[in-house]
Amino acid sequence: MKRAGTASAAGVLTLPQRAPFPALALALCLAFALVGIAVQDDYGIGGDELGQRNTAKRNLDYLLGDPDALPSSEDRFYGVALELPLLLAERALGLRDSRDIYLMRHLTTHLLFIVGGLFCGLLAWRMSGSRGLAALAMLLFLLHPRLYAHSFFNSKDPVFAAMFMIALHQTHRAFRKGSLGAFALCGLSVGLACNLRVFGLLLLPAVLAMRVLDLWNLPDGSERRRVLATGGLFAAAAMTTIYALHPYYWANPLRLLDGLQVLSQHPVMMDNLFQGEIFRSDAVPPHYIPTWFAISSPPLALLLGMVGAAATCRQGIAHPRSMLRNGELRFRFLLLGCLALPVAIVVGLDSNIYDGWRQFYFLWGPCSLLAAVGLHWLMGIRRGLAYGLAGAGLAGLMAAMAQLHPHQQIYFNLLVNRMPPGALARQYDMDYWLLSQRQGYEQLRTAHPDASLRIGNLHSMSRVRQFLPASERRQLAPADAKTADFYIGDTLRMRQRKMPSEPVIYRREAYGSPYLLIVAPRLVWGGGPSPGAEAYRAAHRSLVAASKPAARAHFDVYLEDGALHYVKEDCNLADAEARFFLHLFPADAKDLPLHRRNNPFDNRDFEFGWRGAHFDGKCMTQEPLPGYPVARIRTGQFVRGEGQLWKAEIPLP
Repeated sequence: MKRAGTASAAGVLTLPQRAPFPALALALCLAFALVGIAVQDDYGIGGDELGQRNTAKRNLDYLLGDPDALPSSEDRFYGVALELPLLLAERALGLRDSRDIYLMRHLTTHLLFIVGGLFCGLLAWRMSGSRGLAALAMLLFLLHPRLYAHSFFNSKDPVFAAMFMIALHQTHRAFRKGSLGAFALCGLSVGLACNLRVFGLLLLPAVLAMRVLDLWNLPDGSERRRVLATGGLFAAAAMTTIYALHPYYWANPLRLLDGLQVLSQHPVMMDNLFQGEIFRSDAVPPHYIPTWFAISSPPLALLLGMVGAAATCRQGIAHPRSMLRNGELRFRFLLLGCLALPVAIVVGLDSNIYDGWRQFYFLWGPCSLLAAVGLHWLMGIRRGLAYGLAGAGLAGLMAAMAQLHPHQQIYFNLLVNRMPPGALARQYDMDYWLLSQRQGYEQLRTAHPDASLRIGNLHSMSRVRQFLPASERRQLAPADAKTADFYIGDTLRMRQRKMPSEPVIYRREAYGSPYLLIVAPRLVWGGGPSPGAEAYRAAHRSLVAASKPAARAHFDVYLEDGALHYVKEDCNLADAEARFFLHLFPADAKDLPLHRRNNPFDNRDFEFGWRGAHFDGKCMTQEPLPGYPVARIRTGQFVRGEGQLWKAEIPLP
């Protein structure tokens, strides 16, 4: 854009620039880095970190000569542009203790996130010529509470958001310079983004399409040849980077097509608590991502982003030919496309989505840039109001982050219903990776400094243990549901999975809802009353009085209220040791989840302890049925390595 006192071709007021922005941006990066170093120890290990590190190990084994290391891995389609260097750095530094390894990983991924913020600011500066707007875009990117927290313990999504921002910056630079080197660097950055997440491929056809528009707008032969050369070099650089950093594709380049299908329709099925209902990840409603984006992003950026999008659309309507020519307006429409197209694609493909919108954190960069455009427009109308809005919004955002520390991943804004108290936890999953368990453990350690703490949640508590100092690990003794003295979790897992939700001995809340609960289930498997038993006692009376079992076996099975209820009248602890199997044959095979399409049924194994309870010499558990029509139900119990104990067909009404 032009300097102050002039107007662009589209008639938009531009802002002054007093000094180069990069110096200010580097100072902001240094400040964020120092804060990150100070607080990195406050965050735990994320749910995917162990798997990501193991993926790097398998790729390294494959490169060192083990041909079976990758083909047998479920994560063979994930790229290792980040994970393999992290593993090599870990070994080069001689890190052996798990705490040291993950502290190194957390600091590295956080610094990469800050680099993404730097490129967001630089791009806004190139677009607007204004230090203030560039600083706003940079701060909005870095101060998103959820992205900030995830940048420590999530080595995929915030890093991809940063790399996507770098790729956008290089795209803008390439079209501004038009040189072979700029487009080669753009292709490299797009290839790196693709290696981290499949949505990086969005920029590949976008850049080529804009190059085709340039070709169409240029009558001169030499210029057309230059456009063809730069476009071809970009595509070659991107594809070379994708293949070079993905060892599994080397043996057969066509494996890339399988990888695109698997990564766009991830085979892992998860439960999502959304607006008070449980949705499987392959059956979330179309508004799932837009809703999560709206309720868990800073209101300032949402408001300014909408203003920026509206101003961009207005300019496009007023100057439609400008969208076809290489310039800032066309690039802003690219940002709009980066926001809208990914959501449209996952809705159209009915993709497997879970854990809120974390796989779509890369949308935040384009939103931050459009927010700067929105503030630019407001400053042309009333500068004082625009400055006041930006300042108040950023101050409120930093206050919210400080208040939530170190659990900014549970941030929600005022668009979500928080009343009555506890409503938020019943509507949305607040801490799905249970990062707050570490604070729960520290609370127990303070209360019982000399005792061995037997805590449930075998998988997640093992992550807590790996991040503790070596001197503290002996005190933590992970236990199963029957031997645990304590259970640390949240309301959703208490209700759905391994343990009852009372008696609560400690809780931490945000927005009036608990995101961390510690329970002490001392009598669950003993002779006393079991927490939660009253609910099952009432349900048992209702079932026995109202209907006959749909099947009689080792457990009587009732089909009522969209769920199977398993009841044993004369029960002992051994009856609950086995696992239940549940085979659901849908009326329409299209309702099968993607990873079950090769089978005639959906297999849903579960354990008694997930929802079960003992009362009055009886034991009872239940399993909800899916929302799609079912033609046949088969269920029973089995013991691993020993086979089935019993099975039964459940007649449908």
